[in-house]
Amino acid sequence: MPGDLFFDLGPTQSDFCDSDEEIVQIIGPMGEGKTYAGVVGLIAHAQRCRRDIRTALVRDTFQNIKTSTKQDIEEYLQTWVEFRDGGKHMLIHSEPKVYCDLFGIDDESSISKLQGPQYACIWLEEPAPIYEKANAGLPIGVFNMAVARAARQAGTRMRVQITQNPSDEEHWTALLAEEPYIYMQAEDPGTGKLVTIRKKTLFIRKGENRYLNPMARIANQAAFKYDKAKWTRYVEGETATVYKGKKVTPGYSPKIHFSEQILPVQRGELIQMWDSWSNPTCILAQYTDAGQLVFHDVCYDQGIGAEELCDERLDLLLNSPKYKGKVKRWRIMGDQTMRNMDQSSSRNNTAKMLSKRYKTDGRPTPFEPGPVHWSTIKQPLNRCFKRLLNDGQPVVRVSRSATRLNRALRGGWHYKVDMNQNIIGNKPEKNDDHCHVGDAFANGIAILMPYQERKTSRGIDKAKQQRLARSYGGGSYSRTSQAGTDVRTGFGIPG
Repeated sequence: MPGDLFFDLGPTQSDFCDSDEEIVQIIGPMGEGKTYAGVVGLIAHAQRCRRDIRTALVRDTFQNIKTSTKQDIEEYLQTWVEFRDGGKHMLIHSEPKVYCDLFGIDDESSISKLQGPQYACIWLEEPAPIYEKANAGLPIGVFNMAVARAARQAGTRMRVQITQNPSDEEHWTALLAEEPYIYMQAEDPGTGKLVTIRKKTLFIRKGENRYLNPMARIANQAAFKYDKAKWTRYVEGETATVYKGKKVTPGYSPKIHFSEQILPVQRGELIQMWDSWSNPTCILAQYTDAGQLVFHDVCYDQGIGAEELCDERLDLLLNSPKYKGKVKRWRIMGDQTMRNMDQSSSRNNTAKMLSKRYKTDGRPTPFEPGPVHWSTIKQPLNRCFKRLLNDGQPVVRVSRSATRLNRALRGGWHYKVDMNQNIIGNKPEKNDDHCHVGDAFANGIAILMPYQERKTSRGIDKAKQQRLARSYGGGSYSRTSQAGTDVRTGFGIPG
């Protein structure tokens, strides 16, 4: 090809193209050069691998590729790019070359298209839809398959790159953006080596593309001036937070309770907080030596049982370097309905399964059920966020790795409201993912930090009151014999 291939990149675009992380996400307003960065990212990755690479470009429909992305690439690269087979294949005549398959995925049944070729990079373009409708955007299953397939070409390095406008807070790309830098770390069973997958999210600032026609930028403002959420996404370039009701935990503040770092797991006791049935959730937490209750991780899935969640997610996490060899004792707690018998056998239930599966000192770990009534469960919820340690630190701390819990507590978990913002009913909304995380958290807090009403009547047993105070002051627990089984009760933290 004549001449050199030259690109003039902005600072965020340069960071995106130069990034050697395995998962790279760039988010920004309309017209700020995300697709341009995606094209250059493919070429830069070929140079990083020092050989020709095979890649894939995926959008929600192939029609959107033909009418939008393909035309942009032709404008950027001109004679340096060649499309074949009706636009389904692309060759970039860079050095090294980039071979790219282009296809749309209208639903998760089409993910099989990613299973055949051996790719070095997979590019997901605009996975978050502008308007919510059937088959708009890309489902999270496409991203998961891309992660699985982007490390298959021999002699290359893995790269999954995502270029997108900001989504609303409920879309999977918003959750991905909040994931910590270490996306996955595990020991390879074949070689015994520790393998790390890193994730980097970059945000293009509004106005960063100095080549964008000013009229186009103002036209974006005109298009969305009456839609606050879309203005936030497409003009400001930020994730749109739209609360559907009133927060269940208004006392929670990410600035105070959410850590920007992944907090280390200490050797000793680990707590499982559960919400079960068809959308099982397990929150892993522990008390530090200083008495702070740290929430480390959330395991969650849809349409499976608690046992499948243990097999497919929880046990894999517990065998990772973060937890392996550090769990000496367990506490297992959750919704009291987990003790209900299974349909298959009156001898089985979820609580018994967990108790036998995660033993303490070689014996089944007692299951601790949460309160029966929501009125009892909700009382400690916001009090726990007001409690401080002696050094002024909050008692409750959410690790950077527990992003799903952070999203639930900051407003995703909510009460349904009417047109006048009055709460409907006396329980949180049950029709989204946040409620399962919230329920697991609520049951755990109700057990660990139960609400105690102040009694003023005469004749109170002063010694009993002092014993209760001590149990909440040392991070220890007392054992109360019940039906022949030792059950831990009254676990507290320094106040």
